[in-house]
Amino acid sequence: MVKFAMSGDSNWVAPWLLPDGTLPRAERGARVLLVLGKGGVGRTTTTALLAHGAQAAGLKVLVVAIDGKSSLHRLCPDGVDVRSVSAGSALEDYLLDQGFGTFARRLAQSGVIEVVGAAAPGIHDLVVLGKVKQFANAGQHDVVILDAPATGHATSMLSSVAGLLEIVEGGPIREQALDVQRLLLDRDRCAAVVVTKAETTPVNESLELVSAVRDVGVGLSAGVVNAVEPDGDLVGLSSRELKMLSDPLATSIRAAVARHQRSLDDTERFIQALQVSVLQVPKLPTADLAEEDLANLALRHLGQTDS
Repeated sequence: MVKFAMSGDSNWVAPWLLPDGTLPRAERGARVLLVLGKGGVGRTTTTALLAHGAQAAGLKVLVVAIDGKSSLHRLCPDGVDVRSVSAGSALEDYLLDQGFGTFARRLAQSGVIEVVGAAAPGIHDLVVLGKVKQFANAGQHDVVILDAPATGHATSMLSSVAGLLEIVEGGPIREQALDVQRLLLDRDRCAAVVVTKAETTPVNESLELVSAVRDVGVGLSAGVVNAVEPDGDLVGLSSRELKMLSDPLATSIRAAVARHQRSLDDTERFIQALQVSVLQVPKLPTADLAEEDLANLALRHLGQTDS
């Protein structure tokens, strides 16, 4: 099995590995990774980091951005295919695929296509996931990584497929929903990577997301704790050493130690709930991550090791 090292003595199993420990190949259908998490926890950064790691493992990688997240083009390495998908464009493509060429173009030009999507709850999410399925089945990539919407929308997106199947009894929409559902529930083809920060509120919301993902039936491949604060060395200071410092400095250090302990506790809750491999990514001293920063992170934390 190929493993990827994380800090410490443990190993983080790369999420693009299939359940049997082998790497996916395009001819068998791409492995789809759904990168999930609440807003602000670093889903897009994690998506780019996974793209770096998967490419380093020799895989052909496609990153899918919903509603055009331009930062992914900047953060992903050369050779990784990055495509943007919007609900409107996906619905237009779906109608074109169904033979409604002129009709679809007229709807798109008039703006009515958005009304059509709003009138059919779940259809926008279905056609976006259908586009991801189309990419995965095209035989051009080994791994497709979806930078999914924030928690609430992502949960409704995953549950929309089952919802449509309950209300649509036949026709192409039902066939599309069935095809997407088969992909989502196939542990050999699709899995979720749940991203959080080592803070109480993000971890609480992430645990709710994990529960929702499991309820839908999508497999969990890995977890990521982003922007881990590098204050662990402060824990080693003794009471005698703290007394030698000025009161303001000692107070600041005690607060940092307490914050670090809360982070450890929250991270442990996350790890115990997921019961899958979890990668802890350190916080970098920069306000604006660049592609080089992620390349270095991938080299340090997703570096290939012997198993």
